[in-house]
Amino acid sequence: MKDLGKWQMVSFASRITAMAVGIVQSYVILRILSVSEWGTIRIALSLGSALGIYQHLGLAGASTREIAGAKSHKEVFKIFFTSTVIRYMISFPLAVGLFLSAGFLSQKYNNPNIESLIKIYAFVMVAQGVQGILNSVVSGMKRFKRLFIYQVAISFVSLALYLPLIWFYKVTGFFYALLAFNIVSSISLAFLAFKPMRQRFEMPSRKEFVTLFKELFSISMAIFLVKIIYTNWENIGPNLLGLSVTAEVVGIFGFAMLYAKKILAVSDAVTDVNLAVFSDKYLHDRVGFLDYFRKNFNKIFAVILPLAFTAIFWSKEVVQIVGLFTKYSQALVLILPIIFAFVFYSFLDIIKSSVLVPAKMGKEMAVVFILMLGATVIFYLGGKRFIEPLTAMAYAMCFGTGVALLMSILLSKAKLGEWLFTHEHYLLLGQAILISFASTIDNFPVKVASFILFMVLYIWAVKVSKFVDFSSLWKKYLM
Repeated sequence: MKDLGKWQMVSFASRITAMAVGIVQSYVILRILSVSEWGTIRIALSLGSALGIYQHLGLAGASTREIAGAKSHKEVFKIFFTSTVIRYMISFPLAVGLFLSAGFLSQKYNNPNIESLIKIYAFVMVAQGVQGILNSVVSGMKRFKRLFIYQVAISFVSLALYLPLIWFYKVTGFFYALLAFNIVSSISLAFLAFKPMRQRFEMPSRKEFVTLFKELFSISMAIFLVKIIYTNWENIGPNLLGLSVTAEVVGIFGFAMLYAKKILAVSDAVTDVNLAVFSDKYLHDRVGFLDYFRKNFNKIFAVILPLAFTAIFWSKEVVQIVGLFTKYSQALVLILPIIFAFVFYSFLDIIKSSVLVPAKMGKEMAVVFILMLGATVIFYLGGKRFIEPLTAMAYAMCFGTGVALLMSILLSKAKLGEWLFTHEHYLLLGQAILISFASTIDNFPVKVASFILFMVLYIWAVKVSKFVDFSSLWKKYLM
């Protein structure tokens, strides 16, 4: 538990650093581009991502699981080679298809500007195809230090590429930067993955290739389906709204999404470590597996919630400080439901990488994520009859992830025999939601005093729940 916590903290620190750089990058981009230009980018990205996701096949997650249990560098390379061959058997045809369909999509969305952008994205798909598998080599072999240094360094590379290209070429420059960034990322990850192996490469025999193919696919297809569903869920706002509202309105929704998604930094940091660690734990210690998970998850749960309600509580002030209030004030009412949509997804993602994938609960994963997408669509289609589309979509996403999280808890209980959540989880979650609704307080001194009181009450609730041992933290860091 000590090593797991250590690497999660290091991972979180690297993610926060990278996120800080990303916030600076996003801020400058939003200052340079108009709302309409940002909306055009969101539409093109959503369309490209919706097809691009089909290249992944869940191979990164499956490869990490297999590499975590590999006994030698030669075996690791065989897993990498098999995964890469499978990946590009899919990636190349998809990239060609996206390139050729760019004209049709631009007509469908009545936006001729996105045709060239989608064509550039087709090349991005080829460049980024191998990244997930290279990342699985590094994380599967538990070379977390190298991985986290890379995450910070590549964020500065991104900044150096995006800002000048967007300044000179606007919307098209964004996609030039995206392509260049993915080329640099793939080359860098290849160096990190294979340099330590020192020529310990061995191609798999035909028999080994077939065996690895079957092993990888036994779990990867479920991960693949989940990845497809998540990408379509994440892009469902721009995709559905783009059919009925202007690019400017999509840009407002895109801003709320951009702000809210920062909460994923915690779960992303955790899953970087957990998939490899818990896969190994499940293979070698199934008896203590769930207890090990719960002790770690409770701490993460207690950290994510205050980050979420703080981001919501001060969202208006943050947008004012960065000078974007005039452009994006309409997005403020969307931030609460969208942030909690990503909070619920964060918990679901941690459960997926720490429990569902290591335990090979592929069917259960598929059910959970299909429910997430279906519940979101149904809520939106029904809700937009009574409230305006932006609000309907924001609450639809929150509803979809909430229902999916509950289903993952129920299915885990049915398969593994123990509850992942207790009543303390639901009470803390309810407290965080209530605090978030107080973000509408206008009087600044009252708002500050209220926030301090709410935070004290939350910390007290965490202490009572015993999710975090504050006495041990006090002794370790303050004495």
